Amino acid sequence: MILFAPDGTATSINDEARHYLALVPDGPTEPSALGVRLPVCVVVTAAQARAVASERDGRTARARIRTRDGGWLACHASCLSGPDDRPGPTALIIEPAPASDMAPIIADAYGLSPRELEIAQHIARGLATTDIAAALFISAHTVRDHIKAIFDKAQVSSRGELVARLFTENYWPLRDRPGATAYGPV
Repeated sequence: MILFAPDGTATSINDEARHYLALVPDGPTEPSALGVRLPVCVVVTAAQARAVASERDGRTARARIRTRDGGWLACHASCLSGPDDRPGPTALIIEPAPASDMAPIIADAYGLSPRELEIAQHIARGLATTDIAAALFISAHTVRDHIKAIFDKAQVSSRGELVARLFTENYWPLRDRPGATAYGPV
């Protein structure tokens, strides 16, 4: 977690956030009084949370960051309320991105339609074609057509290859690269 003052100055950071920031590739950063340079995308996410808070719609700001080792981090920030309901500090959480955050990005990368992503997620859960058809209220023939299109787009020939391509290769850190690190608590 990183806390930002209402003026946008980073005021506090925990060791877990330091650990995850160390995984971010070199790029534009801003200095901070915390002893770490903060990636611009982190600073911008916190600023967006402050801007959203001024609109009073209760949303948080979110960003995803690709790490050096091929994994993904998720940042989400929210502006807290201060005295007299004035904007207070902004809390930014940085953590490994859950698969649910990554599915739309991966689907877009392979050109999958929303329905194809939905079917791919059912395949990843181990559902048979008839079970997918029943869950989505479509025919098994339509499911098979979607699966064929998904296989073509992902350039695979089996359900196992598909799951590996969409949900493993693109989500888990690349452990065979030199200097790759595994995620985990600090």
